[in-house]
Amino acid sequence: MSESTAQTREDQFLGALLGFAIGDALGRPVAGMTEAEIRERHGVVSSYISPDTDELNEIPGEISGITEIALCIVESVTTNNGMIEPENINARLSYLVNGPARSWMSEATLAGIAEAANHNGLVGESATPAPELAVALRGVPVGLLHSVGGYDARAMARDAGLVSRLTHGGQEQVDLVRVVAETVNRAARQRERRRSSDIGGIDPVSASIRSVLDAIEPTGAIEEAVSAAAGLGGATNEKGALAGALEGARVGASGIPQDLIDGLDARIYLTLAAPWFYRAAQRRAGMVIDLRVVR
Repeated sequence: MSESTAQTREDQFLGALLGFAIGDALGRPVAGMTEAEIRERHGVVSSYISPDTDELNEIPGEISGITEIALCIVESVTTNNGMIEPENINARLSYLVNGPARSWMSEATLAGIAEAANHNGLVGESATPAPELAVALRGVPVGLLHSVGGYDARAMARDAGLVSRLTHGGQEQVDLVRVVAETVNRAARQRERRRSSDIGGIDPVSASIRSVLDAIEPTGAIEEAVSAAAGLGGATNEKGALAGALEGARVGASGIPQDLIDGLDARIYLTLAAPWFYRAAQRRAGMVIDLRVVR
């Protein structure tokens, strides 16, 4: 089946969202540690663990702000017939920054949300803080959204630009969001992993994306891939989330071990959100017609 005609199943949408959150939750307690420190303290990160500090009252299996931001995009797309509506997303983000998710957002992201609130939901293109992997991960819902219906690379790139400019302007960050969107789209449509050699750039975010692709390349099951990424050190929740989204999009929710789903704090919400998100993608692609009674 060609890339232009391959279609993504609802199970893959659920798999990608669950995988994203699972990787985030696995990597969250060890975020900021080096690979050696993770190995010494926890060995292989294969199950939800308690953080070394309880300052934030975290619990095993809890997601961070990166999953919450992705869900803001998913929720907005679902309620706007599959379209990216920056003002609508900004309203959700503005609410989010007043909760626990704030502690996981960078200063640039917080400043961007505040600025965008006064400019139709988008920051100016001249707002160019250092690119972030957390922002690049917004490409996950964009890649899924465009995995249903005909493949339109230009439309996907345009949407990647919109979700980037929710907080970050500058072509470099936009390109990184697009790279993640393309990689997720390929995993969903073709059930294939992308090679790290396909990812250019010498910046730290591109290097992190390549490190995740290298880590999951020799693995088999999704739990092995997410565990490998979450053990890389540094931004472990972001790296785990990327690995989980890619593998979840490739194998679907049916390929995720039940214990990882059961232990995920946000599992019920994600399970409810995925079917509506999938239907919004179908509606955008013209594959669903809503029949209403005309009185």
